[in-house]
Amino acid sequence: MGGIEIYRNIYIKEQQWINRLMDVEFRGRDILLKQFSKAKIIYKQEYAFISLKFKIEGEIEPYPYRVRVPVEMRAFQTSTAPIVFLLHVVNGVIDELEIITADLTQIDADSIKLEKVEYEVNQEVVVKK
Repeated sequence: MGGIEIYRNIYIKEQQWINRLMDVEFRGRDILLKQFSKAKIIYKQEYAFISLKFKIEGEIEPYPYRVRVPVEMRAFQTSTAPIVFLLHVVNGVIDELEIITADLTQIDADSIKLEKVEYEVNQEVVVKK
């Protein structure tokens, strides 16, 4: 069933996921935030994961660090396993936000809670205090 995949604007819920994920300091973060502001997505959901595949509209500054996953976030849920958010950057451009349940149970996009999260920043882009 291969149709044409249509990129669309980021919806409010998805923007909230991105905002929370990017709410931690790391090198080059501002560049990625600018890329997000020019991005369109293809949204794909399967049993235990959600994928936001990005396409950038217009000129952007490339992310200068050779890091595939600069930041990941675990969002702790009240009655289910944590939800893991992984940002993938390919060739200096945001490529995909992968969202999975830590125990691979069914994911419900509408009930993901973001109140209690922890971040893991790739060592290559950690901001040294």
